[in-house]
Amino acid sequence: MARPRTVSDAAILAAAAHAVAEAGPANVTLALIGDRVGLTAAALLRRFGSKEKLLLALARDAVATVPARLVAAASAERPLAALIDAFVAMAGAVRNASEFGNHLAFLLMDLSVPEFQQVTRAYAAGVEAAVGTVLRAAAATGEVDPGRVDEEAAEVIHAAYNGALITWGMAGQDGTPADHVRRHLIRATRSLTGSGVQV
Repeated sequence: MARPRTVSDAAILAAAAHAVAEAGPANVTLALIGDRVGLTAAALLRRFGSKEKLLLALARDAVATVPARLVAAASAERPLAALIDAFVAMAGAVRNASEFGNHLAFLLMDLSVPEFQQVTRAYAAGVEAAVGTVLRAAAATGEVDPGRVDEEAAEVIHAAYNGALITWGMAGQDGTPADHVRRHLIRATRSLTGSGVQV
């Protein structure tokens, strides 16, 4: 009889995300991840097959969880403001320049390894679909101009989020990533409302 799993995959992936942020995808090890959840590297190897497959599972998990986190803003009283808050909370997970660099290293892997490329495309499509859903909800509440809500609007917001993180890193980390993201997303909403969402 197989032994029951005492540590969930979700807990392992959360530990992997923190370990990657601290060490980077090249330097992170199964032992480092396992230490965070009380499992050996051998146990993780049996469950996932390799470090690369564990990191691929981490990337796939983001495809499921991030769009769901964003689309939840559609049910808020002010969907666009809630969407901005959700993006700001995501940016708040980056605590310093070193972690930001490690996130960029993971992105470079996403863009260069074929299996990761497919997941990254699914992630981008999922995020933009979620943003589109929230924008339509915001239009229904009168928070944004319905005539300005289209696929391009979702792309602009997604680009503004990622661009804000990049420019935060390039500009010498003035303020926090979360503050930088909020400022740029508010600016980006001016094309939807004429004046920008008040948050």
